[in-house]
Amino acid sequence: MKKIAPFFLLFMILSCGSDDNDLVETYEERAITVLNKSPETNPLEDSSLFFSNLSYGSAERNTYDIFLPKDGAPIGVVLFFHGGSFLFNDKSDTYEAPFDDIIKSLLSQKVAIVNANYSYLTSPNSEGVITSLSDGTLLLNHIRSIASSIDIDVNKMILGGASSGAGIALWNGLQAEHNAGVIGVVAIETQSTYNLYDWEPLFMDLSIDTITQSSTEFQMLFSLFYGGVVPTQEQLDAVDFINFIDSTDPDLYLFNTAGNIFLNADGTIDLNVLYHSRAHTDTLRGKAIAEGLENSGAYQETPDAFVLRLLKQQ
Repeated sequence: MKKIAPFFLLFMILSCGSDDNDLVETYEERAITVLNKSPETNPLEDSSLFFSNLSYGSAERNTYDIFLPKDGAPIGVVLFFHGGSFLFNDKSDTYEAPFDDIIKSLLSQKVAIVNANYSYLTSPNSEGVITSLSDGTLLLNHIRSIASSIDIDVNKMILGGASSGAGIALWNGLQAEHNAGVIGVVAIETQSTYNLYDWEPLFMDLSIDTITQSSTEFQMLFSLFYGGVVPTQEQLDAVDFINFIDSTDPDLYLFNTAGNIFLNADGTIDLNVLYHSRAHTDTLRGKAIAEGLENSGAYQETPDAFVLRLLKQQ
């Protein structure tokens, strides 16, 4: 027995070592376990892992997609919200021009991408724009809850969006209550505030009350914006995100392309101008500068260059 025991012990050690190696989990396997879903066909034909229609809340449109580097070790994460006046469009629109090339650029540099839907103004139980904005907070908290399990650094998060999605990114990114770990906000074709009455000084001869009577589309938006009621000052203040800006906030990337003339020659309202005028970004940038906050835009760098600069300097 004394002669056999050493050989038996050696066999057991080698067997255990072999089993341990077999049990080493890959990053992809870990992501599958955490997200409770297998990767799917990547809509951008990229080599990263792609998981779609994951849930971050109980509402119907509380869903998101996530792209992760195939071998793990993302250098940071971008949470992006699509546009659509809080009434239409979908996260899948982001996989088309002009955003597809931006996402591909970031994925090539091992940036994780979260691309989210959110409640419409017309969604069940919506209390107006505040519900859509608060969905952004739900998503942020959800990603924080799973971040360490998929190697995401919660101190390297950037929020981004287009139009209404940019508003969600700014509303969350400019509040200390929500923006822990957020180092940048990318706002493309954004509005400057969701106190719609504060748009009046930005445009010559603009009266919100007047255009709600002359534009059926704007009337519908306005009637839904504050939950179908005449807004109180408290409600207006709660969504007036330009006044949240202070020197402690993350860096901003602001870029709008529309001009300042919102009335067409025939007297109709150009809603693209009203929603996406450079007057909005000029006002935001002015507030940021006054507070000593760093800001950038398309005349300085591309959105992906902004994101990569922030993530790599941390």
